[in-house]
Amino acid sequence: MRSSRSDRTPRVFLAALLLVVGGLAATCAVLKPKTPRQGWSEDEWGPLVPHKTFPADCGICHVPERWDVLREDFAFDHAKETGFPLQGSHVDAACLRCHNDFGPVEEYVARGCSGCHVDVHRRELGGDCLECHSENDWRPGGLVAEHARTRFPLSGAHIAVACEKCHVRAPTGSYRGAPTRCEACHRDLLATIGTPDHITNGWTGNCERCHFPTGWNGADFVHNFFPLAGGHSGLACTACHTSGTFTAIPSNCSACHLDDYTTAPNHVASSFSQNCEVCHTISSWQGARIDHSFFPLSGGHSGLTCIRCHTNGTLGSIPSDCVSCHLDDYNGAPNHVSSGFSQQCEQCHTIQRWQGATFNHRFPLTGRHNVACNECHPGGNTSTFTCITCHTRGETDNDHDEVRNYRYDSAACLQCHPTGRD
Repeated sequence: MRSSRSDRTPRVFLAALLLVVGGLAATCAVLKPKTPRQGWSEDEWGPLVPHKTFPADCGICHVPERWDVLREDFAFDHAKETGFPLQGSHVDAACLRCHNDFGPVEEYVARGCSGCHVDVHRRELGGDCLECHSENDWRPGGLVAEHARTRFPLSGAHIAVACEKCHVRAPTGSYRGAPTRCEACHRDLLATIGTPDHITNGWTGNCERCHFPTGWNGADFVHNFFPLAGGHSGLACTACHTSGTFTAIPSNCSACHLDDYTTAPNHVASSFSQNCEVCHTISSWQGARIDHSFFPLSGGHSGLTCIRCHTNGTLGSIPSDCVSCHLDDYNGAPNHVSSGFSQQCEQCHTIQRWQGATFNHRFPLTGRHNVACNECHPGGNTSTFTCITCHTRGETDNDHDEVRNYRYDSAACLQCHPTGRD
């Protein structure tokens, strides 16, 4: 025997309450219908929707054989007939999820989402569910932008992390009070880092000094007290901090590069300063540049290794005159020694090369005098001689008859031939 309506009231009320509250808002899962469109059971789901305002023609909605089965071609324009369009998951929701004997549906619509869905966040996140949720499902969206309004904007690897990883009370609906310090969430990782040992060095907080939200690898410590540039860039921390701890260490070059200081050329024997930056740069040890302004290393002297001139292995003071290094060149052809050439090589030569020497001749070597040196100086002899030395013969005209009988000096010749030409 079917129970009376009064007997069913508590059961009906409980069923409606479960439909509206328990089945809809317990989790953030996709909204799925808990009641079927077809096969409605009054005993299981409660009474039918009141039909007082429905058309008298039942066949518009129902099949003739059964009242609990709707026609296959049944269609209802919810937006047109009620002014409330069904979108997203509401399209597939059973009618009785909203239309039941729990109360007038207009009252629930007027309250928005909270009319049907319990606020599991207890209004900690505000009353507008659409800020995070949509009508498609309960999965939240737009949280990155919303999180930017908090003390901890989401960036890098934090964007893809599940909310519950930081908001440990999220399963209860509470998202307040989550920590913002790195070590609060990454304490286990901090304890496992062996190289360098963060705990031994006291690096247990302010992780953002070295790390970025994109990942733990590629830490970048602000080393502006000693810029890590040139040859120092890309080195492992332990290359300088050899003790395994990262307390202050000396910043002078020789503190790390004493072995380089003693290599050839031997800086110790040469009493070179340990202020390595005087000659070297931070890019590399090769290509050192010493201030050689006392003897400019230009022309043929540029690019030479130090030991080309400093042959004794030390780089102390050495003579700067040419023959100290170029005596073999001086003794070469033409024979500078037999000709009595000065050892002040710069009188004829330049620092570019030995070839192409220029000599300040006492009269211009032009015309027929533009000849090789040994034409007038056979054997390399550059001793003083007069014009008559070369011009005692072949002069037969009247103006020079006496030339054959007298040995005029060059001064007499140059009176008529000031440039040595005819």
